Amino acid sequence: MRAKLTNALLLAVIGAAAILAAGCGDFIRNDRAPVTLVINDLTAGEGANPSTFTNTLRSDVRSNSGTIFDDVGRVTMSLTLKDPGIPAAASVPSAINEVTITRFRVAFRRSDGRNTAGVDVPFPFESAVTFRVPASGTGTATFELIRHTSKVEAPLVGLAGSSVIISTVADVTFSGRDRAGNEVSVTGSLGVLFGDFSG
Repeated sequence: MRAKLTNALLLAVIGAAAILAAGCGDFIRNDRAPVTLVINDLTAGEGANPSTFTNTLRSDVRSNSGTIFDDVGRVTMSLTLKDPGIPAAASVPSAINEVTITRFRVAFRRSDGRNTAGVDVPFPFESAVTFRVPASGTGTATFELIRHTSKVEAPLVGLAGSSVIISTVADVTFSGRDRAGNEVSVTGSLGVLFGDFSG
């Protein structure tokens, strides 16, 4: 009888440990790095006017002159430690925690669930960008958000001369490594409206 109770108690402890481990969430399991990337700001600028950045991009598929422009994004990031320490002795990132971002991926989705690439939304793409996110302070970079080639492919090419507007969300994932070689990534989103706004 005692053996059965011991086995039952052992199974209960194992089950509770499994539940607690599952509850830790992706925040801890996401990667082995001791830091987490934080996107402080993610904005975009129209290709014809790249000096003005907004949180929702009006991506013109062609300008008044018929020229097609890339649209650019701008991101500002900082770091935070997964283990913040205790109030009396808060932990702070050190030089080994600095992250170098080397690549990014852009994917588009629509709120109505019509997300077939090349039919409902532009194709996702990956590219390179290199910038440093320091242990303290922020790192900022600009990157290509809407490619020139996307505007001459379906579904965007069909918007030229039309009053139709495609409303999407662009999910941008940035990836890199800290100085210890641990992989780190973070995803931010912003609204993108595609249309022939100059037509």
